[in-house]
Amino acid sequence: MCAPLPSGSLPEVSGVSRSEIGIVPYALVFLDSDGGGSPNLRRHDPWSYVAQAVTLNRSMLAAGLPRLTIVTNAVDAVDAYLSRLDPCVPPAVIALRSSLKLPKGTKFYAAHFKLDLLEQVAPTVPEDRLLLLLDTDIIVQHALDSEVLRRCAIPGVGAFDISDQEFFAYGAARVIADLESVAGRPLRNPRWYGGEFLLASHRFVDRLLPVARECFERYRALSRELHHQGDEAFVSAAMNILADEGHEIIDVGAYRAVGRHWSGNTHRDLRWFRNCALLHLPDCKGLLAREAHHRTFSGARVWRQIVFRHEVKRLVWALKFRMASRRQRVVAADLVDVLLLDIDAMRLSRLARPLTTLGLVVMCVDSPGCAYEEAHRLRPGVIVIGSPLSSAEVAGLFAHTQGRRPVIIRYASNDDVADCELWDRFFRGSTDISVVVDAVAEASGHARI
Repeated sequence: MCAPLPSGSLPEVSGVSRSEIGIVPYALVFLDSDGGGSPNLRRHDPWSYVAQAVTLNRSMLAAGLPRLTIVTNAVDAVDAYLSRLDPCVPPAVIALRSSLKLPKGTKFYAAHFKLDLLEQVAPTVPEDRLLLLLDTDIIVQHALDSEVLRRCAIPGVGAFDISDQEFFAYGAARVIADLESVAGRPLRNPRWYGGEFLLASHRFVDRLLPVARECFERYRALSRELHHQGDEAFVSAAMNILADEGHEIIDVGAYRAVGRHWSGNTHRDLRWFRNCALLHLPDCKGLLAREAHHRTFSGARVWRQIVFRHEVKRLVWALKFRMASRRQRVVAADLVDVLLLDIDAMRLSRLARPLTTLGLVVMCVDSPGCAYEEAHRLRPGVIVIGSPLSSAEVAGLFAHTQGRRPVIIRYASNDDVADCELWDRFFRGSTDISVVVDAVAEASGHARI
């Protein structure tokens, strides 16, 4: 529980009248062997989510937060599993009343039922409390800041805005188009909210639910056309609609109430994540499940493993994309869509990842000699050059390609102006990566015609 706020510090707002703001934490554990599991869990083990919830609960108690409540469709099975683990203070367990209908093979199948969970538990949340809905693959590092809770209590909602990550990974235009399709309308300032963390008053949930259910129906009809399947799509669309209608949504990520960390990803320093109150670890589900088999929770022990996994994956992050691109070939002619040349492995991976997500076949090389060889062998439609090359070296690339001339795009490592007249497109180093990705994708489409 958070410490009481100073008297008079909370503005007079309907539904918020006391000086202390507390939380009521919940997590969904939906067990279904026939449902589509999470792509982030290699071995489909539904019991892993129960074990993760145990670790989450222990970390909450260690940080002085209330006990977690698991909402599940399999109460007896979860209770039996918890009894075998014998946790000192186990999570509470209640039955889920579900009504959503969707195909069992849907990705993130279980996560969709968070909508049912919200409808079920929100009426039980007191006026001076906020419902805290969490994914199970989270640990609590320290208590939530009382000032952040106060700010969220005023509009009744605090959500995790991860638009910067989604727009970068999949392209802003594509994500926004999906959001607007699910929302059924244009959106003024489209934002994508992570499903791992939601703070909400029961009054906000009452307003959110009818909008979210309308979005869910559109989502269900369009799900095969969308880049993402899961609760984030229709809940984000609903919250964007409410925001356009004037409802303020507090971004808790800006206050480091929660952070989403992928091992090996260097978009933020580890120190940033170390100081988050809650840490979401989507690629560490196995680690968190194993932690449940210890008698007590140790934040230091978990953090050492996080650091180790991060350092190892940093070394292979760029290699993974390079090896994947080498394995991909267009069977008929052994072609690639895009050839990336850069001595900087991190820049290679930053471009390769979203391009391969778009379905393009990508080859990464780190020297002009390799570029000549692969350009001759694979006949790429587009060549993106990050390393400085002379006009003669660029001309050498043309000489080594077969058939039609490839589109040559220069993505400089600094903000110097175009340094070669042979570039078809030129981007300075400060250009947003999504702009470069869009240009490469567009050029690749024209090259195939």
